[in-house]
Amino acid sequence: MIDRPSSRRAAPRRLVRTKPRRLATAFATACLAGAGLAAAGPLAPAAGQYRFGISVGGASAVAVLAEYRWDHQGLELQLGTWGFREASLTLTAKQYFGSHAVEPFVGAGLWGILARTEEGTGVGLIARLPAGFDARFSGNHWLGAAVYLNRALALRRPDPEDLRPPRKAFIPLPEFSYRWKPSE
Repeated sequence: MIDRPSSRRAAPRRLVRTKPRRLATAFATACLAGAGLAAAGPLAPAAGQYRFGISVGGASAVAVLAEYRWDHQGLELQLGTWGFREASLTLTAKQYFGSHAVEPFVGAGLWGILARTEEGTGVGLIARLPAGFDARFSGNHWLGAAVYLNRALALRRPDPEDLRPPRKAFIPLPEFSYRWKPSE
């Protein structure tokens, strides 16, 4: 018997999905539909306001954010990083309650992350469910706190032979933010 060098190629990199796939697909579709409805905005654009700020914790160690709010809804976009070897982008639709100095909210969104390691590049798509509040402490300034429940929907690990599925558990991550509304 002749020993020949193995011509096996590394397994192709693929996206590993959680099971059941239908639940993840339905949740992602609902998040995208909610974000699309929120992005459509109000019928009267003059009623909306833009807020900008920074956040600590949550989807990244530090992030810059932009939020468009109208009535009691909001659409937030965050761009952040944990250690400058990765980038995370989140889109979250929020529903605010009340019209007081402290406004609680709940929402749904998606978190995409791209990370580089010595083994390669990894990509993840994570569902986010926030619950928190924004507190107005001055005319155009807010402080916020939230807990985001995060669940992996799909990922591609840096190691092509690592085909373990993502965890099915919801992982809570706290986030603190400062927001500022430009004067009109």
